Amino acid sequence: MEALYFPAVSGVRAQQVRLDTIAHNLANLETDGFKAARADFTAVPPQEYRVARAGEAPLGPVPIGSGVELSATTRQFTLGPVEVTGDPFDLALAGPDTFVATELPDGTTAFRRSGRLSIDATGRLVFEDGSLLQPPLVLPAGAQLDRIAPDGTVFVRAAGSGDAQPIGRLELVRFPNPQGLLAAGQGRWIATEAAGQPETGAPGEGNWPPVLSGVREHSNVDLVDQMTQLIMAQRAYTANLRSLQTIDELIEIATRLRQ
Repeated sequence: MEALYFPAVSGVRAQQVRLDTIAHNLANLETDGFKAARADFTAVPPQEYRVARAGEAPLGPVPIGSGVELSATTRQFTLGPVEVTGDPFDLALAGPDTFVATELPDGTTAFRRSGRLSIDATGRLVFEDGSLLQPPLVLPAGAQLDRIAPDGTVFVRAAGSGDAQPIGRLELVRFPNPQGLLAAGQGRWIATEAAGQPETGAPGEGNWPPVLSGVREHSNVDLVDQMTQLIMAQRAYTANLRSLQTIDELIEIATRLRQ
């Protein structure tokens, strides 16, 4: 008898996960560099049961569906809307699946696609969360960031100097399976075995995208799409609850008939 409940129960659980995922996306609508997530589900293989029939021999084995289960939560690594600020400390990447490496304060290597840079006490370029840009780029004492070229070259201007001088170049990172990256919050990602072996390259060379300096990449969450998905998930959740209620009523009727 429990098999009758499996499809509806799994449907309720699936839609709850879907609702939670959408709620998380909407909560990060204004988070720069955030990538929307999507809950994907797959059908559970049906189980075979023998079905009893009044006054007749049992029918079976009969395959009965077991509902659905979560297969993966995938990230949409599409480029979000960009805002031109003109501030050289704002950084973004044109390619949808490329990153820059950073070192977090605890020594962990993380990857990100955008953010606001600053200069720490030792002259190194760091992001707003304190993570150090990798490979490190150090500005000479008293120098200020002038611009970052599309090819990733970082130019600084020393005090009293009229010409900007290069001090190094950004390095980009790409993964065979970016879906395998572990989200670490604040637009940061941690590499895992599932992401594959990272590949490095220079901005603007070959199939590597250029760097967007003076640009902020906003969240790629589509409000209209998320609200549409929310309505659909709520309706599916309600439909599965009604299915459970209907099953309860049918079992109650069958029990009364046997009495």
